[in-house]
Amino acid sequence: MHNTMPLTLRIDPWTPSYESAVQVEEDDAAVPTDVDPYVETEAWEPLTPRESARPPAVVFVDGVQRVETRVIGEDDGRMVYGAFASIAVGATFARPGAAECAVELPQRILGLTGGASFPPVEVPCGRLTLRFEAHSTDIAGVNAVHEAVQSARRAAETKLGEQLVDAGHPLVIVDGRLNLQPSRHSMTLGLVKTMHKQYLQPAQIAVLAQLAPGTRTPLFRIPRDRAVYSWYLRLAAPRAIEHAWAGIVRLETLDSIGLEAAVELADVTARHLPAFASSSIRDPRAPQNLYPIGALEDRLRRQLGDHELIRRHIEAHFQRVVAA
Repeated sequence: MHNTMPLTLRIDPWTPSYESAVQVEEDDAAVPTDVDPYVETEAWEPLTPRESARPPAVVFVDGVQRVETRVIGEDDGRMVYGAFASIAVGATFARPGAAECAVELPQRILGLTGGASFPPVEVPCGRLTLRFEAHSTDIAGVNAVHEAVQSARRAAETKLGEQLVDAGHPLVIVDGRLNLQPSRHSMTLGLVKTMHKQYLQPAQIAVLAQLAPGTRTPLFRIPRDRAVYSWYLRLAAPRAIEHAWAGIVRLETLDSIGLEAAVELADVTARHLPAFASSSIRDPRAPQNLYPIGALEDRLRRQLGDHELIRRHIEAHFQRVVAA
C-alpha cells in the first residue's frame, strides 16, 4: 500500500506570456553541498526584521534588450550565429513621495557566438546612423545568441550600478544577480525574481512557504567565485489558489561587506521592499517585478526606438552590401 500524497495543483500568478517565477529543473534540484545555511542562526524559521529607517533614496537598476534581426554566417568552415540587438539600461530613484527615472542612450550590439569577431556595422536609419558593436560569447550554437546579447546587457547594468555606488547612493538594488562590489558608503544588493536553482535543503526550503509578507529567511552563504550572502523575502501574500512560493524573491549581497552588515541589509529589505511590490492589475509579473523596476522597463523599451523601422534599415544595409 502506498502512502504517497496526491498531486496538488496551484495557480502560477505570472501571466503566461512570461515564463514561471519558479524554474528549478530536476537536474538543478540537487542542493550544493558547500552552501552554508547557518551563518546567521541555527534556528531556521521566518524572521521579522528589526526596525530600520528607509534610506533617503532607494535606487533600482535594470536593463532591457531586444533582438532586431538574427544573422547566420560562416567562419573558416564553422557556423556562427548572431543577432543585431538593442539594449538600454537606467535607474529609478525612489524618494519619499516621489520617483524619477534616468535612462542612458541605447546601445546597439551585434551579438555573436563561438568567439567570433566582426568590425562595427554602421546602419543609416533616417537622420541617425546606428553603430552596432560586436559582442561575442565563447559559447557556440544557435542558443548562445541569447547569452551574447544578455551578457552585453549585464555588463552595461554593472557599469551603471558601479557608477551609482561610487556616487554614494545609500541603497542600490540591481535587478538580477549581483556582479558589482559594494562600497563602505552604499548598501548594494541583487534582486532575483526567478528561481532557477535550489540552494537549500528540504527542511530549510519548507520555511519559504511559512513566510508572511515582510518576513525573510535567515541568511545563507553561497561560495561562488565572489561569494554572497543570500536570503528569501516574501513581498506579498499569495491567494489561496496560488502556489506557496508566489510573491517570494531571493536577494543577495557580496560577503565582503561582512555578516553584520549583510544582516542589517536583509532587515532593511524585509522592512521596506514590500512597499514597492507591484499589483497584478498593473504588472504581469506581480508582485516580484517591483513598481520602480516595471516603470523603468517601460521607459527603457520606449528608448530603444521603433523595431520595424530599425529592422528594415538593417535589411537595407545588407542589400547594399550584397549589391556592392
